Amino acid sequence: MTYPRLIDDGSVWIVVIPPVIWAAHFLTCYWVAAVWCASGAAPLTPVVWAIAAITVAALGGIGWAAVVAVRRYGGLRRPGRHVSRDEPEGRKAFLGHVALLLASLNGVAVLFTALPVLVFRQC
Repeated sequence: MTYPRLIDDGSVWIVVIPPVIWAAHFLTCYWVAAVWCASGAAPLTPVVWAIAAITVAALGGIGWAAVVAVRRYGGLRRPGRHVSRDEPEGRKAFLGHVALLLASLNGVAVLFTALPVLVFRQC
């Protein structure tokens, strides 16, 4: 019996994880704010702390995916390294680079998702 490769060499799950974390963060933050504002509660201070905690957790998960992309897949581009043919090493490096860039983009998206709660203090 073979098991699926989750975060193994050549697996594309490392590319999928950061956008899923961002989507979960986005939905959770806006759900928390919507429920709080619909209940008629006045201060947003508990919501700010809840969204801050959710944001830290999401950034931690995305950071973990970025570290895996760099360590296991070689996501950083090294000077003088050029792959001109279709080789497993080149595919692995490309997958790591894409995963690292996507993790960076989703980290910025998580920060922008949490930004409105810092700007607006009322529902």
